[in-house]
Amino acid sequence: MQIARPDKRGFTMVELMVVVAIIGILMGIFTMAMLGGRSSEKLLKSRNHLRQIAQWMDQYAGSHRDTVVPSRFDYLDENGADAHKVGGSRFYRATATNDEWLPSANPFRETGDLRADGIAQGSWADILWVDANLGSSVNFELFSLLNVGTDDVFGGYGPTSAASPGWWMYRDGKNTYANPLRSAAPNTYNYPKFDSAGNQLIPDWGTRGQAALSADPESRMIGLPTPIGAGAWEKDLPGFFAANNFFDARSRRDITGVQSDPNSDRFVTHAQIRFPNQALYLVDSFRGEVIGGGPLEDDVVYEQKTRDAFTNTLPGGGGGGTHAKGAGDEVYSDTQEVDFRYSDGDMTLMLFLDGHIGTQNTWRTYEQLVGGATTAGRGVRVMNLDRRLP
Repeated sequence: MQIARPDKRGFTMVELMVVVAIIGILMGIFTMAMLGGRSSEKLLKSRNHLRQIAQWMDQYAGSHRDTVVPSRFDYLDENGADAHKVGGSRFYRATATNDEWLPSANPFRETGDLRADGIAQGSWADILWVDANLGSSVNFELFSLLNVGTDDVFGGYGPTSAASPGWWMYRDGKNTYANPLRSAAPNTYNYPKFDSAGNQLIPDWGTRGQAALSADPESRMIGLPTPIGAGAWEKDLPGFFAANNFFDARSRRDITGVQSDPNSDRFVTHAQIRFPNQALYLVDSFRGEVIGGGPLEDDVVYEQKTRDAFTNTLPGGGGGGTHAKGAGDEVYSDTQEVDFRYSDGDMTLMLFLDGHIGTQNTWRTYEQLVGGATTAGRGVRVMNLDRRLP
């Protein structure tokens, strides 16, 4: 009787190649997971920040007759000489003997002009900071504002709260301040970026907050976040969430400064918004706390500002408007304000008025985002949110 012997055949070349390929794929996935872990963590934290902001917005609406948190406000005309006590909590001083608002929203220069100093003006972040009482719940170290190693600002008073603080809160490498009103991921760009001649604008630390940007229509100070300043200048520091300026609560007089113009402030309720699941409220931005034009500006200005802010002409987006400067450099429009700070610069976060958080990959033109006569778009609404879809 012949006994069957076990088959001693080894792996074939094809089988070995399959095993090696599988191992390679697994190692690639593991490597990508390790490299992307930090990015995913920042994305998750930023989502959590937006989720919390949505809850605070609901609380605000519940106690303010269904009003959507204004993207900007200006109460200077309403409060006159006492206006500084109504402004956002951006710069508030408190000691055992003094409990007042700072005389200026600019910690580097007091001009004496109430409007130029940002008195009784601010953004959604200031409103939520006060309304949600974040000053008592968020723990952060008092960083120096004027002099390294001191807290001196305007006669020795130091700040006790900051809604969406600027770079002075993070300088000296102290980037651990976890502000729930800002992104957990860093700004990709400084703002502004290039001038009209194609020369790159290098941040001048000595003039931040000291001089107005000549091209800025509101004469805001260089280096202060919008709406208070003329640009963030905060590359590599925690990014901003910018509110859609459709929700600008300022009056026509607040915007123009003309005393004969109407002075009724503009407020929008949730009930007025036709498609809240498509209506953009917050988006990642490297410029500051507000994005786009306001509806009480001239129609052409409102539309142009908003289109420019959402038109992607930065590297990585394939945007139009780029041209060679020479030696491999490129010049990009300084109007685009959205920052694609996740997924290697290809993704941005958005908070919509119904409270849900969405993501969008890089788009090129405003029409590609919202749609147009010849473009389908992605179903995001930015302007004219109280009207029916065309």
